[in-house]
Amino acid sequence: MQPMMMHGSSMTVSKEMVRLRLYALCLAGDMAGLFCAFLAANWFVLGALWGEPGKPHGIVMFAMVAPLYALLAVQGGAYGINTIDHLRRGIVRALWALAQAALLMLLIVYLGKIAEQLSRLTFVTGLGLGAAALALVRVAVARLAVSLLGGVPHLTAVILDGVTIATGFHASIIDADAANLHPERHDADMAARLAGAVGMAERVIVACPMERMDDWSAALKSLSARGEIVVPELLRFAPARVDQFDGQPTIIVAGGPLQFRDRLVKRLFDLIVAGTATILLSPVLIGAALAVRLTSPGPALFRQPRIGKDARSFSIYKFRSMRTDASDHQAATLTRRDDDRVTRVGAFLRRTSIDELPQLFNVLKGDMSIVGPRPHAAAAKAGNSLYWEVDPRYWARHCIKPGMTGLAQVRGHRGSTDHHQDLIDRLQSDLEYVSDWSIWRDMRIIVATLGVLVHHKAY
Repeated sequence: MQPMMMHGSSMTVSKEMVRLRLYALCLAGDMAGLFCAFLAANWFVLGALWGEPGKPHGIVMFAMVAPLYALLAVQGGAYGINTIDHLRRGIVRALWALAQAALLMLLIVYLGKIAEQLSRLTFVTGLGLGAAALALVRVAVARLAVSLLGGVPHLTAVILDGVTIATGFHASIIDADAANLHPERHDADMAARLAGAVGMAERVIVACPMERMDDWSAALKSLSARGEIVVPELLRFAPARVDQFDGQPTIIVAGGPLQFRDRLVKRLFDLIVAGTATILLSPVLIGAALAVRLTSPGPALFRQPRIGKDARSFSIYKFRSMRTDASDHQAATLTRRDDDRVTRVGAFLRRTSIDELPQLFNVLKGDMSIVGPRPHAAAAKAGNSLYWEVDPRYWARHCIKPGMTGLAQVRGHRGSTDHHQDLIDRLQSDLEYVSDWSIWRDMRIIVATLGVLVHHKAY
C-alpha cells in the first residue's frame, strides 16, 4: 500500500491528518445536521422556524444536546477511519451517543426545574430528525471520503515473506520480494522502504519462516504502527493471546468471552425476560402441569442432569413427557420420532416446545440463560460417539451459561443426533454465538425462536 497523496501535489498525507480530517468532516456534519433537525422540529411543532419568543425550545435544546453528543461520540468511537470504512458501525455508535446525550439533557432539565418551559414534542421530534441526520451524514462522508481524502486507507498491512496465509478483505497485501523488503539489512534504506510500503497502516502483520522472525522483529520496531508476526505453531492453541506472569511470557488459550459488564447486562436481561414470561405464561404452565398429572401417573416436572457453565452439572426442569417407568434420566437414548416412551400429552408438549417452559425457573435460579448453547446430558451421543469425542472444540461452548434457545435452534439444528455432522452443525452455531455475543443478537434470536416453536424436528 502506497502512502496517500494529496490531489494535485506530491505531499504525503499522514494518517494523523487523515484521522483529523475525518473527525472534522463528521463532527461538522453532525453539528449541522442536529441544528437543522431542531430547527425543523420548531417549524413542524410550533409553526415558527426560531420557536416562540422568550421560550427555550429547539435552539436551546440543540445548544444543550450538541456538546454532550460531541463529547460522547468522540469517547464512544463514532468518528475516524474505522467508522467510515464500516458504515453500519459508525451509524450505531453515533445513534448510541445521541441517546446518551438525550438522557443526560433530560437529567439536567429535571434537576434545573425547567422541564415545564420546554416543548416535549419539539424535543422528541428534534431527536428523531437528528438521528436521521446523523445517519445521512455518515453515508455522505463515506461517499465523499474518496474524493476529499483519496479514499479510506487500509489500517492493516500484511507482508508475505515466503509464507502464504489467508487474509481478510480490509487489508493491504505486500509481497516482501516485490517491495524489496529484506529485514536482515538493518539499515536506514530498509527502514525507509518498509515505512513507504506499509503507508498509513496502523497494524502490520508479517508471515515469514521461523528463521526470519528475529530479523522482522527488529525491522518492525522502527514503525509507529503495531507490528505482529504470524506464528503457525500457535494455531493448535487458537484462539490465543499473549500475556505475562512474573516477567515470563504466557499464552492465553482460554478465557470467558463476556466481560463483567456484559455478564451483568445479560443477567439483568435474563431476569427481566424470564420473570415477565413466567407471569404471562402462568396459565400455560399451570395447564400443562395439570395435563401431565391427570393423564399419567408420576410428577409433573422431570429433572435431568445436564452440563452447564464451566462444565458443572445442574438439574434441568422440563414437563414430564414420558411414562415414569420409561424416563431416561441420563439421556443415554435420545428421543426419536414416534418414540413409544412418550405419552400422548407429552408428544403435544414436545411438538409445541411447551415441555421446555419450566426452564424459566432454571433461568431465574441462574443455572441457565434465555439465550445460549442448549445444555446437553453427559451421556448424549452423536452416532456412537460421545459429543466431546466428535469434535475437540466441544468444550468451548461451556464457557457461558446454556440457554433455553440458541442460534443453533433457530437455524434448525435440533432433534436427534444420529450422525457426527448433526452435532458439528449445532456446535458451529454455538461457537459462533459464543465468539460474537451481543444483547441485540439475543433479542433477535428470541424473536426468531417464536417462528420455530412448532418444528418438524421437535419430538
